[in-house]
Amino acid sequence: MSPYFNHLNLLLKKLGIAFIIFSLCRILFYLFNSHHFPDVSFGLFFYGIRFDLVAISFFFFPLIILHLIPFSFRNFKWYNRLLVVSFYTANSLAIILNLVDVAYFDFALKRTTTDFFGMVGTGDDFIKLLPHYVIDFWYDYVLLIGLLILSWILHSKYCSANVQFKPFVKKDYMVHSVIFLVFSAITVLGMRGGVQYKPINIVNAGQYAQAQNIPIVLNTPFTILKTLLIDNIEEANYFPKNEIESIYTPKKIITNGGSLKGKNVVLIILESFTKEYIGGFNDGKGYSPFIDSLMKESYVFNNAYANGQRSIEALPCILTGLPQLMNSPYVLSNYTGNKLDGFPDILKSHGYNTSFYHGGANGTMNFNGFVGLAGIDNYYGLNEYPTKEKDYDGLWGIFDEPYLQYYANELNAKQQPFFSTLFTVSSHHPYTIPNKHIDKFPKGDLPLHETIGYTDYALKRFFETVKKMPWFNNTVFIFTADHSAPSHAIKYNTRLGRYAVPVFIYAPTSYLKGESDKFFQHIDISPTILGLTGIKNEFISFGNNAFDESEKFSIQYVSGTYQIAIGKIFLIFDGEKTTDFYNLSEDSLLTNNLINELNGQQLVEKNKAEKLLKGIIQQYNDRLINNNLSISK
Repeated sequence: MSPYFNHLNLLLKKLGIAFIIFSLCRILFYLFNSHHFPDVSFGLFFYGIRFDLVAISFFFFPLIILHLIPFSFRNFKWYNRLLVVSFYTANSLAIILNLVDVAYFDFALKRTTTDFFGMVGTGDDFIKLLPHYVIDFWYDYVLLIGLLILSWILHSKYCSANVQFKPFVKKDYMVHSVIFLVFSAITVLGMRGGVQYKPINIVNAGQYAQAQNIPIVLNTPFTILKTLLIDNIEEANYFPKNEIESIYTPKKIITNGGSLKGKNVVLIILESFTKEYIGGFNDGKGYSPFIDSLMKESYVFNNAYANGQRSIEALPCILTGLPQLMNSPYVLSNYTGNKLDGFPDILKSHGYNTSFYHGGANGTMNFNGFVGLAGIDNYYGLNEYPTKEKDYDGLWGIFDEPYLQYYANELNAKQQPFFSTLFTVSSHHPYTIPNKHIDKFPKGDLPLHETIGYTDYALKRFFETVKKMPWFNNTVFIFTADHSAPSHAIKYNTRLGRYAVPVFIYAPTSYLKGESDKFFQHIDISPTILGLTGIKNEFISFGNNAFDESEKFSIQYVSGTYQIAIGKIFLIFDGEKTTDFYNLSEDSLLTNNLINELNGQQLVEKNKAEKLLKGIIQQYNDRLINNNLSISK
């Protein structure tokens, strides 16, 4: 081998040992926790290598730099001792972190993240219990010693340096610099997990495994790296733990057969369709003539709100009934490995085929990973679209009109009953439409308005197609938007109004027509669909069935504060006290904060709403921290 590649050869052998050790740690993790994973395929261990690549690229980055830095002093004996120390340091730390979950997973039921270290540092419980941990988990220390010995044997046999000092000439510096730059670029790709749209995250494991098997695909160094700079939420202790369930519980039970039992379910999420854009909500003033006509044949929620303000926040709310009540989006948080009661997963357990379609780039906003966590088996993105060269908008994804026609034909090929979600893309910045449709739709006051008209037209064409298909009359369609967008009207720019989104249900041949002025929110979609389809199940959802007798409300988290609309009031809570109180029946624009002048009845209403909100926050924080968001945990 050329002397130019001596150090690269040694480095690759050391990284090869690291991959072997990571794979052995994954196998040990499975063997000691196999009772949690009843249905495991060999492919999970293979897919895990991608996540190992990320962790190894980060942990062994100093070793990579030290091996390939283009200077001749790399061949001194003292420098090679430094390389040995660097390898064993990174390797030992990776083994220790991986082995934490061989024992700890049985308690947490998820791969360890940085919130673990926060819990260890709270109080002195960990110090007191440490001797018991050493005794109870003795096997972890045996495994640690065994893996360290194996690493030493492999390193001694295959990675012994046989180099001699030789001063570099100009050619040597040039060649070694090229090697350094090329391998550095490869290492950066390794840190990202590939060349995809965004660096892979914990949620991406949902692409390769069912929710309960995701911990096998992951490794603990990876989950710690991905949560290192993300804030943890803290336990809320507004009420004693033995009282919280009576104050508020997210446990929901569907007991009665639904009026739409056995029907297919199609959920259509419209990108950035603020309520202001829909004429059916605004005396006919809008950009959606087809949606307006469809609403007349639907059940419409006039007082509906999103629980978040970004697309990345919408899916957990809509698909699992989990609101966005922390700074980080759930799919980027320390808790994204938790098990959830996604209603697609529940539908799947009752025989539904499940799928998700999005014309944007695969990996955008981690959709492809999260839908797997929610129980959706099949994800289809830009990569799966058959004629992307023809219908690609050049920037964001597939234009809505051709994509919706493709989607119609995809649905026609599915086995019934099916649940499928469509997420549109054309009304996303930079708001492009096909050349043949330019000047066809009202341009309005914002660049977005023309694309609203285009997507509305695409929906019209979609329904013209699917009405001819045999499954159409046996299907219920739920429409909403992922979040709001810029609005002109003052009522859509208040703390509450900025979350206003369209929600309506269209069920051909069904009695389900009319409207409701009660509060409705994204997290209500999950229990409402399960109620309509008559899926008898117990599950965790922070939302309510729109058609039961529970009191309806809407909650959001804004810049570190919580807000709730319930009955005729709206209040803002900073985590300790209510700072704002509004009477919605008299002050829909939220201009008069009454917090310092509450009368008797208003004080009662304020205390009642605050108590409910505290109960929701406490349940939310506690269940996220303790991985208790699923009945089937």
